[in-house]
Amino acid sequence: MDARRDCFSRDGALFFVGMEMPESKRAFGLNGWLRSIPPFIWPALFASGSGTRLFAPRRRFDPGSPELMDRPGMDRALLREELQTLEYFNRHAGGHWLVLQYVKRFAASHPPASLNILDLGTGAADIPRALVAWARQNQRSLTITAVDGNPEMLEFAREAGRDWPEIQFEQHDLRALPYARGSFDLVLCSLTLHHFTTADAVTILHQIHQLARGGYIVNDLRRNWLTLWTTAFFARTLSRSPIFRNDALQSCRAAFTVRELRALAEQAGLSNFQIEPHQALCRMVLTGRK
Repeated sequence: MDARRDCFSRDGALFFVGMEMPESKRAFGLNGWLRSIPPFIWPALFASGSGTRLFAPRRRFDPGSPELMDRPGMDRALLREELQTLEYFNRHAGGHWLVLQYVKRFAASHPPASLNILDLGTGAADIPRALVAWARQNQRSLTITAVDGNPEMLEFAREAGRDWPEIQFEQHDLRALPYARGSFDLVLCSLTLHHFTTADAVTILHQIHQLARGGYIVNDLRRNWLTLWTTAFFARTLSRSPIFRNDALQSCRAAFTVRELRALAEQAGLSNFQIEPHQALCRMVLTGRK
């Protein structure tokens, strides 16, 4: 049997395939996941006191020390490897699937004319490509404006998207977007908010609300002890990328909780929105309709 480890997720349950274990235990949900946590971890998960909370640690975000992938002058080969790693995990660990389910839900109630989508913090644009692939298979007309503030990211995104004319790439500061109010049917923002200060996250959410003509989908990591532990484990065992090993845990520490995201949305003036947890409490999705 191939001992290579692979994983994917379906809406709150994690599954592992190809591991050296009995057939009956190759797929297990949250209960099996929790049972797999070593006993010595539990005291740390529920510790209280200075700098800790019962279910989630305090947010750790330093704008002066961004994630490695966000730093200018990063080695291009390492950055390419990191983007490929992120795309692999999005494809096989449920990231694409999660966003696509929400887009399908929105599209089902949207007139059959072309959907005009804005994707903020697009990275290598793997999510826009996944959405266009779905639209092509289902004879849907779809155009996506993929925006990122990092020119090196966009260079890789344009390279990967050269056979996807439905996607237009633009470089903008996500805190100061140039588009008019109601310019897009749907606004997406995936795994991006945790890269910003609390104040900037409010600004971005406000712009998302202003630019969306029909609705918006904000998908991000959810900060809690379980997410930190599992991310630390997988960063060490499933990837050799030095950027991924550093940034994965830093992202989880900088992520918001559900309560914090709700407060940010309210400060940004969002209404008629909801937040749903996903992937064994590791992700959350904020959605709203106009």
